[in-house]
Amino acid sequence: MWFARLIAAPLLVVLLMASPGSAQVPKDPAAGITYLAEVYRPFIYVDKGKPAGLAVDLLKLMWREMKVPEQPIQVMPWPRIYDSGQWGRQVAIFSVYRTKARENTFKWVGPIARGRQGLFCLRSRNLKLRSLDGMTGLKIASLRDTASSSKVLQAGIVPTYATHAEHAVQLLRSGRVDAIALDEARFKHTIAAMGLSAKDFKTALILSADGLYYAFSTDTDDALIDRFQRALDAVTSRPAYQALLNSYAY
Repeated sequence: MWFARLIAAPLLVVLLMASPGSAQVPKDPAAGITYLAEVYRPFIYVDKGKPAGLAVDLLKLMWREMKVPEQPIQVMPWPRIYDSGQWGRQVAIFSVYRTKARENTFKWVGPIARGRQGLFCLRSRNLKLRSLDGMTGLKIASLRDTASSSKVLQAGIVPTYATHAEHAVQLLRSGRVDAIALDEARFKHTIAAMGLSAKDFKTALILSADGLYYAFSTDTDDALIDRFQRALDAVTSRPAYQALLNSYAY
């Protein structure tokens, strides 16, 4: 009897270790990504303490398509996000303009939507520009590490860096700068949130039109990038995508 128990005990341990219920289920790589976003209406904002917006809702539809549970999204200031996206491991940041200068800095999934970079001034200032060359000599405010500020730098102008979009508008209204370079959607939502009339401003120049993307750190596996892209393509091919754009008046 004692000999049978001696054999049975190790055998039971082996069987338990081999049983499907005790084996650890491999974690989906999409659940191992750190998702970062900044407040950038209508794509990302915080509603009742939770991330919301067009890009957030679209990402949730993509997760559902991939059969991945909803993941935490951290909302933080853009400079911290941009640094994390470049140097962090397994990071996705959004929404990011895919520009030539950034092409090799990230791996891309998108586009989420199309957007434009603009140069905006007070209507009373009445700036009329035909090209980037026309910005020479102007004092321009922008946000650091954005596609808009990159366009200003390409024109040979070092912008005055505002801490946030509202600050940039304040610099413009106070006369400390001649114009501000911002994403068009961000500009419109900012002046609306500040209670200002759009009639008091004008677009002096469209700097560029690019796609907004989910930008993944370069260590992200190409197979995972392909999964995300296929999920996005599937979602955006359905009527629900246009309904989502309409719901955010984009």
